[in-house]
Amino acid sequence: MKKTPLFLGIAVGAGIGLFATIPEGIGVKIVMMLIGAIAGTAIGGAVGQIGEHKGHRIKHDDDDDAFVGLGVTPADLLHNYWRDKGRLPLTEPPEPEQDDHIFDPDH
Repeated sequence: MKKTPLFLGIAVGAGIGLFATIPEGIGVKIVMMLIGAIAGTAIGGAVGQIGEHKGHRIKHDDDDDAFVGLGVTPADLLHNYWRDKGRLPLTEPPEPEQDDHIFDPDH
């Protein structure tokens, strides 16, 4: 991450917070400078990361997984979602037997 946009964002944010509260007291100025510095940190951090990942392959969590293709990784679950009806593979509840009369009174 580049540090120049980050520190520049902090300085600009604190400056805007100070400029917005010129006629106010010192407490209000400090609070507004802190709020400006926090917003400047977020903006400067985002600007500092622009273009940093060019040419780099983004690594996914399941790239090194030994279980790829077994149906347990998020990509496999997404790929087989309609086949498995939203359940994990091989966890479908058993079907009841059709002609099993275990609750009949004559047995």
